[in-house]
Amino acid sequence: MPTIKKYTKKDGSDAYMFSVYMGVDELTGKKKRTTRRGFRTQKEAKRAIAKIELELDDYQQKEDNYTFSQVFDLWFDGHKKRIKDSTIYRIEQLETHLKNAFGEYKINKIKSSYIQKVFDDWSSRFKSYFKLISYTKIVFKYAYKHRLINENPIERVDTPKRSKQIYDKNVFMDKETLNKFLETLKMKGNVKLYTAFRLLAYTGMRKGELYALNWNDIDFDKCSISISKTVSNSKHGRYISTPKTYQSNRTISVDEQTLIELKKWRLEQRKYFLERGIRIKHDDEQLIFSSLTNQIIENAYLNSFLKRIDGIDVTVHSFRHTHASLLFESGATIKQVQERLGHTNVQTTLDIYTHVSKNLEKETADNFLKFMQG
Repeated sequence: MPTIKKYTKKDGSDAYMFSVYMGVDELTGKKKRTTRRGFRTQKEAKRAIAKIELELDDYQQKEDNYTFSQVFDLWFDGHKKRIKDSTIYRIEQLETHLKNAFGEYKINKIKSSYIQKVFDDWSSRFKSYFKLISYTKIVFKYAYKHRLINENPIERVDTPKRSKQIYDKNVFMDKETLNKFLETLKMKGNVKLYTAFRLLAYTGMRKGELYALNWNDIDFDKCSISISKTVSNSKHGRYISTPKTYQSNRTISVDEQTLIELKKWRLEQRKYFLERGIRIKHDDEQLIFSSLTNQIIENAYLNSFLKRIDGIDVTVHSFRHTHASLLFESGATIKQVQERLGHTNVQTTLDIYTHVSKNLEKETADNFLKFMQG
């Protein structure tokens, strides 16, 4: 029972006041209290306390009935204020799967055994199941933090291991396969496609980073490319945004032949736009690879082309892994590859290094033998 205190008002008369604990604020996680004053008698103050406590009990009973969907919405509404539109869009794509699995269940009734079943099912059906699991964990952590559940059942759930198939043979091309692919592309005369794939293969940049490049990002004198943007998606469409991570913001060297190919493509691009009366933008706005109407290029543009080629089973992202793989084969260090590709986590670089090391294991043994016999 809250303590009722007597105090003296400015006019000299006596009155009563009290302070009541109201629980924890859902969004901030801070304790809430309410103070009431101005009661003429202790009896009036006690009646006011009883009413507040009754209303508080009703509110807490409603808390006990929160569904997973309601808790997700509480968390997401607050989280939206702190993230980019592209991240909001990605979460919205996952929201349906989360709510299909847990949606209308009371969050304080969901058992760890059921969560485990859902996680295992996701791991067998979705390549990006780790993202689904990650956001499920966030929602349960939010519920526990704000006392909507007494304990977090996620703590007793095992996360399915990530498949190693992401680094299978189709993710990497060897030097001969890459050179043959680029040479064939060049012979077909499509300067735009050839330049785009050469840039991917010789820099290891991400597809979104490639699509966001403008001519001002190329320093032909210093033989370098500044990567400071990416193309992101939102419910309103595609737009240029800040890079994926802080480490993604980088300046990398580029070989002279690739710069020559870029200059050739620049002339072709200008010729195409001039013939069709399409305005050519200033270098700090003109995208190097744009759509036919000089807008942000479609996300599936390059992958759609790759799917039409017989005898090659790779994606655009494969060129990024291929570049990293060939860098290691050429003698680059783990640190150099990490910085060039903008990897936030060195483990990503190490996974590729492990793949390359296995391929070079026989060659290493042969080189050691030659060294010992020399």
